Amino acid sequence: MNPIENNGATIDFDLGGEQGSTKSNAIVAIGGKLPHSFRVQTRKLVDVIMAFSPQARQLEGKQRQKFRKTISQKLYNKTRPGFYFEAKETLHLAYAGQPGGANTQHHWHIFCTDELKPYIETILAGTALTTTPPASEESTTGGNYFKEWGGLYLRSEAEVKIAEALDQTGILFFANARGRVGLQSTLVSGSQLTGRVEADFMAFYQGRCLILEVDGGHHMEGAQTIRDYARDRVLLRSGVPTVRFTAKDCMIRPREVVSEFLSILMQKD
Repeated sequence: MNPIENNGATIDFDLGGEQGSTKSNAIVAIGGKLPHSFRVQTRKLVDVIMAFSPQARQLEGKQRQKFRKTISQKLYNKTRPGFYFEAKETLHLAYAGQPGGANTQHHWHIFCTDELKPYIETILAGTALTTTPPASEESTTGGNYFKEWGGLYLRSEAEVKIAEALDQTGILFFANARGRVGLQSTLVSGSQLTGRVEADFMAFYQGRCLILEVDGGHHMEGAQTIRDYARDRVLLRSGVPTVRFTAKDCMIRPREVVSEFLSILMQKD
């Protein structure tokens, strides 16, 4: 018998509502509000939610799989800095970013009390579980952290360098902007894109828009490359081209990268 059922612990996760969600984009404190924490990928968080959900326990087979997909989609809609969900006084959830940068696995913090710690450990047993890293942990190419700079939320030191360089030019730009695009009129398959698109930086000049992408090592992987290229083609159909630079270049020579980028954006027809 599941140890959670023995304990009688059940929690309703109303992820579609606003219960416990922060109203601002403030960065969630690494320690959370409860004494114990775990950092897991979305699929493992879904395992935890399924184990505690009284509704999930009553489902089997295809219905259970459908319920998992519903939870995953609701979590996906909460992937933003500052999301902190107090499911119960003994269990909180928070969004923890993407360790590999854009278009990679989303991670979450699970915060709990002494009472629930052993049950959550049981659910997560046998997986690549990591406890929450120190608050100072960073990566230069898309680490598992958010950094606030100038009112923007950036995901790596390379992005910070580019934001600083863009800011010095006085040009209008947006960082980590998300949007949706219909795929009905394109030849792009749903396996390549879901319709949600994200740009590291969008810069504007006299009615023109150009995207600057900071590509870390994960962008060189086969599946990620396919998604990147498909996204670029879909955006280009809407008149928004993309220019890509390596994260290493953005770290070492951000001013030169921005100068080259703006020379493309500002070139005369």
